[in-house]
Amino acid sequence: IEVVTEGILTRRLQTDPLLEGVGLVIFDEFHERNLHSDLALALCRDAQTGLREDLKLLVMSATLDAGPVAELLGGAPLLSSEGRSYPVEVRYLPQAPQGAVADYTGAAVRRALSETTGDILVFLPGAREIRRCQQRLESDGGLAAEVCPLYAGLPFAAQEKAILPGKKRRVVLATNIAETSLTIDGVRVVVDSGLERRPRFDAAAGVSRLETVNISVASATQRAGRA
Repeated sequence: IEVVTEGILTRRLQTDPLLEGVGLVIFDEFHERNLHSDLALALCRDAQTGLREDLKLLVMSATLDAGPVAELLGGAPLLSSEGRSYPVEVRYLPQAPQGAVADYTGAAVRRALSETTGDILVFLPGAREIRRCQQRLESDGGLAAEVCPLYAGLPFAAQEKAILPGKKRRVVLATNIAETSLTIDGVRVVVDSGLERRPRFDAAAGVSRLETVNISVASATQRAGRA
């Protein structure tokens, strides 16, 4: 079993269109779509129809509308596992947020701390917003919880502190790393900013740039399920 990113898979398909030695390509969490994942699936489907009839493709997601993807793959069988999900109550802010995302998300965290129990997982678009939100929460004083940032650039010990259960109630400020890649025990509440930072290709400049954009409905459902 070889685990690679969609970008590496795309590069490999360019140099080895037959994918020799590979019997099955799995696209996991496909609702997190990007240029590389879409292109890699298209290239794999092209190889399957023109070069490798024995190549098998499997697309997986907990929230994706799978019908159109199955049709794209030539009417592929659609397997569903309903599983068991716990009821999650969804609350919205009474009005559209104003100001910086870290500020209004921090205010929502304080409200959640006063109205709920258990650890709180907070989704923010990037490390900059996480640091600002952490500073705001800790500078206000009187916070009855420990604030733990969680993003890829942190040292392992800091990431482990955010993931493992603690003795005190925790507020975990995270990027998309906590949406599908890991599960944090003790989380009873999710505060979702509704934003993410993702690469967008700039055709004029010929490079990809990171942009802060609204998340999809599938991602919002996935985030809520972390509660």
